[in-house]
Amino acid sequence: MKIEKTLSTKTRTRRELIIRAALACFTEIGYAATNMADIRSRSGASTGSIYHHFKSKEQLARAVYLEGIRDYQEGFLSALKKYEDASEAILEIITYHLTWVEQNPDWSRFLFLMRHADFMGNAQDEFNVLNANFFRCVSMWFLQQVKTGSIRSMPTDLSIAVLLGPCQEYTRLYIDGKACTPPGQAAGELALAAWNALRSETSVE
Repeated sequence: MKIEKTLSTKTRTRRELIIRAALACFTEIGYAATNMADIRSRSGASTGSIYHHFKSKEQLARAVYLEGIRDYQEGFLSALKKYEDASEAILEIITYHLTWVEQNPDWSRFLFLMRHADFMGNAQDEFNVLNANFFRCVSMWFLQQVKTGSIRSMPTDLSIAVLLGPCQEYTRLYIDGKACTPPGQAAGELALAAWNALRSETSVE
């Protein structure tokens, strides 16, 4: 059993290294110009090891995209659970979002630019499952906050849009190098704006 667990850990680590190497190549060389040899050289993995995990560059690119989404969403949901107080939770969520973008600029750029790339076609089902679980968890949080009277009642899709829409727009500016406000400062301002838009009339300012 120990041997199987060790092999599984090694396999998972090797897969993650290949994904990270692919992301670096896609960022530095461009997706179209990157080939599997570039990724093999960057990752240090053998050709056989790469093709054991990924049969093509397109499959690898899908894995890079989905792994980025998964990493972001898992951290987001963890941040969501840190505080019971809605205003503190909103600040935590937005701070997490901007910190993730700041710490993962290549992944952020890849997620924004490659959402509708041809290679994503075969990943749509898995992408939909990830998003469905994510929005279900976020929706449950909003419904609970509405029940406690912290957040005003509105359709959940609109609540999520109010919460994350400005963050997404700021992210576009940031990854394009057009944002003037540092992420740390932006988090506080965006959180305050979201809270003022979402809080119920009975919530303490």
